[in-house]
Amino acid sequence: MLMSEARVVIDLKEGVIELEGPIDFVRHYLEMYQPAIKRLNRGVAANQEISKPSSKKSRASKAKRVSCTAAVQKETKAGFFSEPKSTSDIKRRLKEAGFEFSDGNLRNSLKRLTDTGILNADGKGRSVTYSKPRL
Repeated sequence: MLMSEARVVIDLKEGVIELEGPIDFVRHYLEMYQPAIKRLNRGVAANQEISKPSSKKSRASKAKRVSCTAAVQKETKAGFFSEPKSTSDIKRRLKEAGFEFSDGNLRNSLKRLTDTGILNADGKGRSVTYSKPRL
């Protein structure tokens, strides 16, 4: 008797997960990865493929990656910076949107956006706040 099989390819920011085997096996591990998939679905679309096994090996397509600078710029356009925000406020907002960037990456992005005039930086050291420039 031939057992039904499934194949799932999940392309996460952190790497690619490929599951192949009996349907119950694939379903069990797919449920385990749901939190990571849901996190991606909030910010970046997860690429999932469920199919019968074939002799051809297909590669998982890359999920669209968003740079830290682009994510912060999107929040600027959404009005998040109408009031001054600390680095921790910004990091929390990006996490709610499904993004997790390193502190260094966020600092570099904020510096880049202040250098180009998209954001204003007020204060020194750890007390710096960022806001949209007043016209």
